[in-house]
Amino acid sequence: MKFTIVTTVLLGLLLTPALAVYFQDTDTNRQITVAGGYQILTINRRLDVAIIREKGGAWTTIWNYDRGVIGTKVVEEHACYISRMNRNLLPSFDSLPRLAEENTSLKGQGQPTKEVTFVIQRTIRDLKSYGPDIYAMCRGLRTYVTYEVDRSEYVSIQEPCFKFDVLDILGFNYCRSNTKA
Repeated sequence: MKFTIVTTVLLGLLLTPALAVYFQDTDTNRQITVAGGYQILTINRRLDVAIIREKGGAWTTIWNYDRGVIGTKVVEEHACYISRMNRNLLPSFDSLPRLAEENTSLKGQGQPTKEVTFVIQRTIRDLKSYGPDIYAMCRGLRTYVTYEVDRSEYVSIQEPCFKFDVLDILGFNYCRSNTKA
């Protein structure tokens, strides 16, 4: 009986530090305030999803690295935009917390190093295929598929674009085209 108790205590003492490190490394949800409190980044490691919110609520963007899609809700327009994720342009999922922490004290002081322009292609009817986070965010809103363009070469953008910076590293532009898709 004493042997069982001693063994249990020793296992507990040996495993506690190892399990503590394991659970710290597999933190599934993590929130980081970015750009002087202007944006909030939430990381879900279990689903490979990053959610970036403008603190005033004007926009929210979800980067679903597992499915390779970006969903953006623009409150002012009562609309959502969904596009394919350009993994060559976006930071890697694992680097997001580090980039966000580097920008915690900057409040729009720097210009984004990259800019992406998306043009509306068509409306979407079935949101479920884009994942539960994007489905929950866009359900009930007009939702459009968008595609990435090189703004300098794409001259048929006539309408004003909705523009915002994400984590002070990436500028997003969502534009309407004068051509009907």
